[in-house]
Amino acid sequence: MNQITQHDVDCDGSPVAGHDYGSALGAPFKVYLANGVETVVDPKTGKSYTTITDVPGLIAAVVRSRVLHPRKLSGDDLKFIRSALCIKSKSLAEIMDLSPEHYSRCESGVRTMSTTAEKVGRGYVFLMTYLKDKSVREALKENDPSENETKEINADEEKKALASLQKLFCDIKINPVCDADEELTFSFLRGRRDEESRREDKWRNELDDQKAAA
Repeated sequence: MNQITQHDVDCDGSPVAGHDYGSALGAPFKVYLANGVETVVDPKTGKSYTTITDVPGLIAAVVRSRVLHPRKLSGDDLKFIRSALCIKSKSLAEIMDLSPEHYSRCESGVRTMSTTAEKVGRGYVFLMTYLKDKSVREALKENDPSENETKEINADEEKKALASLQKLFCDIKINPVCDADEELTFSFLRGRRDEESRREDKWRNELDDQKAAA
């Protein structure tokens, strides 16, 4: 998937509220953004377009949310995830111990993969998203032992990542049955959880924030 930096939208002058960015990101499900979006007018052409802050970080957050969701990955989901992370189908098939032919049939919707193979794939993809997330890459750079001064790894972030991995490999119950009329929807926001935190702003799933506040 090409890195998206901007795209044309038609949303009645409101590029945030009520607009689905899923198709613009290449996702086969709906993606709503609470902020991190603005409309810009080209001074030369007068044409309006919408920009999204830190698109690679957003895509990484979207992929993480999808693999943590219990609904079984569809062929379109697999295509989106692989394309978003720029992973070759042969490489992903090898990770899940599948033949390239079998994986290709899963992407096309002809076959379905086993729960075990899907869990392995989800876990691998979850870890890969951190390499695509700008804020995570910068945090790793900040903690490089070669630097004169290292910064402490945020304990909350570490705990959350470990809990997510545990869910993927141990607790998640993949649901192969879903209502055909029930659309999969994710909502994201960008910012700090609290004003006292000095962590860099990044994309987060709104549902995770709601659970944390409960």
